Amino acid sequence: MESLLLLFTPSLPCWDEETVKIAGENPESLKHLAESGDLMPIAGGYTLTRKGLATRENIAREIFVPIEPVEIINDTERASEKLSLNRMTQYLDRAFVTDWGIKEVTTSEKFPIMPNLNDDEFFAFDGEKIIASWPEHESVKKFREAFPNIGVSARKFPAPGQKALDEWALKNNMSYGELTIDFVLRSRADFNHYKNYPQFESDKYKFLDSDQLFAQRVPEDYEEVLPFIGKVHIVLENQRRIFLPGWFDIDHDENEDWHLIAFVAKNESQLEDFTETLRRWGHDLINPANPLFIIGTSIERLKNQKEQKRTIYDWFDEETVRILRPDDFC
Repeated sequence: MESLLLLFTPSLPCWDEETVKIAGENPESLKHLAESGDLMPIAGGYTLTRKGLATRENIAREIFVPIEPVEIINDTERASEKLSLNRMTQYLDRAFVTDWGIKEVTTSEKFPIMPNLNDDEFFAFDGEKIIASWPEHESVKKFREAFPNIGVSARKFPAPGQKALDEWALKNNMSYGELTIDFVLRSRADFNHYKNYPQFESDKYKFLDSDQLFAQRVPEDYEEVLPFIGKVHIVLENQRRIFLPGWFDIDHDENEDWHLIAFVAKNESQLEDFTETLRRWGHDLINPANPLFIIGTSIERLKNQKEQKRTIYDWFDEETVRILRPDDFC
């Protein structure tokens, strides 16, 4: 029962009966651990106490499992937010397996943003349509001039890598921004086959030969997704010009890698409204960063999914809403 405490991690410090059950553990154990003083009820879920932290460390030591410190959360609002993130993470992770491959999932992963634009500099409204303004930003133009090699032809040149980006930022007196993404999946199909290919020192974020799913919860104010999408564009731009030029979109077997932004709504009603809004705003939400998909799902939809899909492709085709896709300009 106490081994359940190992579920509590720095990125997922709050659990409840629902999330514990999805993770394959006995939800009744939460109540017993609260009675023993290892857990504290908060925001409809549970978080570790000081006693729980010590118990967790002892268990990890006994079974030789490395762990990282977890903070004690006493703030109800933060606990509720962390529990919401956990719920989305568990349902997304449950939605599909990866036959012949592996899934690498992170939560609240942070990506540096360079060039770093203000939130209102990525997109602009033209009536009801969205115009991507970030490619015309002076700092982006300078960045592209400094790192011009992109596409398959860039494979014949060495990747600039983090050091070159740092030097460029320093030379241009630019500071890094940051993007935190709720859920990041690196899906590696046929892993045993691809692991035999050369790896690249410049691949800091380990995206080589993978499909990526960047999932974020839908905010109450839909316009808050605009800087998020814009910063994802910059992350992709960095991969294509700095870390994996020539290799980010096409893998070692000349297959196209998928880059997906998935927005997760609370329910189907919100998903429908959100989908209509993004489609009305238009394809500039993806065009500058193509190939890129924006897809949608909801906690309600994920809960009601009858069975795990065998791959991310099956899940994409059968269970999600394709909000915007690069091959559809209707």
